[in-house]
Amino acid sequence: MDELLELPGVARKTANIVLANAYGIVEGIPVDTHVSRLSQRLGIAKSKDPIKIEKELMEIVPEKEWFDFPYLLQAHGRTICTAKKPKCEECILKDLCDYYATLSQN
Repeated sequence: MDELLELPGVARKTANIVLANAYGIVEGIPVDTHVSRLSQRLGIAKSKDPIKIEKELMEIVPEKEWFDFPYLLQAHGRTICTAKKPKCEECILKDLCDYYATLSQN
């Protein structure tokens, strides 16, 4: 991780993805826009900073799920919980979702 982070243009997200996919080393959870947006909407991360979000997620997501978790959030963010018009009524997570709870109150 440290060696990758020394490369120009490489931050934790990229380093996590390279380590996990190329070397099978899972040291964290890559936080892209989908992971950031969904973790905040669901209420499982409070920060807006990707590094802090990663730390928050690593505290609640079991380590054995760190590799799959961001890919699941990305897929969910592309198909159901889209940025502009989320399909909350179709969402299997709506009963756990802070964003949906806020919508339901209005």
